[in-house]
Amino acid sequence: MKIASRLALGTTGILGIAGLALGAAGAAHAGTMPIVRPGEPTVAMTITNHTNQPEYLIGSSAAGGEWVNAPAKVLYPGASQTITATAPLSGRLDVNAMYRIGDDGPIARYQVNNHRAGTNTAMTGISGRHAQRYWINSKIDTGFPQANVCFDQW
Repeated sequence: MKIASRLALGTTGILGIAGLALGAAGAAHAGTMPIVRPGEPTVAMTITNHTNQPEYLIGSSAAGGEWVNAPAKVLYPGASQTITATAPLSGRLDVNAMYRIGDDGPIARYQVNNHRAGTNTAMTGISGRHAQRYWINSKIDTGFPQANVCFDQW
């Protein structure tokens, strides 16, 4: 095999591996949920724990709707999870998950309000003892009716 052909095959292989890696990184993103009836709100939220502490679920709700994939009991360091909920025959859906960071750390609250008037994460934040050591970045990718939100907790 000629050197140019080997280089071309090697480059193609490297690009293929890079493409798989990018695809795997994108797999952690929630995506949007299918529409059952137009106008019904859904929420898909991806939470990633970038800290060195596990997060322990202390409360959650899908007010106005129901869980499709409820929050995990523990979100380990470096892990991601996708929480999904839907609100059949409703015009609003408020989804939240509250986690204690570590055994006695602050509380991280991840919340998405998905209403006809708009989608927001205004109630998201960290409170309690040593809260200043952590922060949450949120990004709304799509709004009502199919809200898709990513949370990165550092």
